[in-house]
Amino acid sequence: MNSDWLTFLKSNNALFSKDPVTYTPINDDKEHHSIAALTHLSTIKVTGSDAKSFLQGQFTCDINELTESKSFFAAFCSAKGRTISTLLVIKQTDAFLLVLPTDLLEKVSKKLQMYIMRSDVQLQNMQNEHCLLGVNVQIPNIFSLPTTPQQDFTVQHKDDSTYIKLPLADNRYLIISTVSEAISLWTDLTTNHALIPCHPNLWIEQDISAGIPWLSQESSEEYIPQMLNIDKLGGISYTKGCYTGQEIIARTHYLGKAKRELFLASCKNSSSIVADTAIITNISEQIIGKVLSLQSNGEQTKMLIVMQSTDSELENLMLNNSNQDKINIIDFQ
Repeated sequence: MNSDWLTFLKSNNALFSKDPVTYTPINDDKEHHSIAALTHLSTIKVTGSDAKSFLQGQFTCDINELTESKSFFAAFCSAKGRTISTLLVIKQTDAFLLVLPTDLLEKVSKKLQMYIMRSDVQLQNMQNEHCLLGVNVQIPNIFSLPTTPQQDFTVQHKDDSTYIKLPLADNRYLIISTVSEAISLWTDLTTNHALIPCHPNLWIEQDISAGIPWLSQESSEEYIPQMLNIDKLGGISYTKGCYTGQEIIARTHYLGKAKRELFLASCKNSSSIVADTAIITNISEQIIGKVLSLQSNGEQTKMLIVMQSTDSELENLMLNNSNQDKINIIDFQ
């Protein structure tokens, strides 16, 4: 993390844990008018004359359909079709930006580097140059953009910032900025527009509610993209041609559907729920899935789970933990 950005956040009452995740001790529940520093996400910049064709051969989305106003939430897979990382792919004038979990930044960089060989492609870790903000606003034109992004995953560029409309709230935006622009934007939004700094866990909960499946070191290379609903998010092309893992991903599609898929579930708060906890039925106690990610909000825990998808198995569910917490499948929000 950039030292100037770190110093600025600390001067604005932020605390840091070893993760590092930003904590602010004020008003975590103001989800409709808030701003958060998203240190759990980072960016990679891809440049070079072969960058477009290179990414076309690596990601599940069709890079040819990417524009400066349209991004894709896609997957980068192994040769066996298992998702190494999910990522948001954004086109700039002379480059591509990849937004991905900080936890997987090094792994993805190394894996991509392996495929470059003699291509004119450069990968740049932008962790020290870019700041990522999560913003919920009641007034969409608060940023004074020429055209405010309205559809999910649409993009608008202004000055040294990129704004991406994300699902769930009407006006929920991921903002990628330079350090100086992020400091200026944070100051303006909190001082002049009454946005309230909040815990990034609010943003993580919103991503979970919207069905956005960010992976971790533990879940990397465990699921094919369809099990993570990447196809339902518009991030898989079945017509663009070959890419790493394409054979298995396409075969799954043309045979029908994946044996497992992504669901949103909830339960009462419990300290014994962790990612990768198995899901069982309270009738057979047979393991039918796992928790991919979760976030508690003080009253309940929301989680993305990957499990078998027959209707008979969507009820009578519980976690295979010490409390055997009962969970309910709910609609994506």
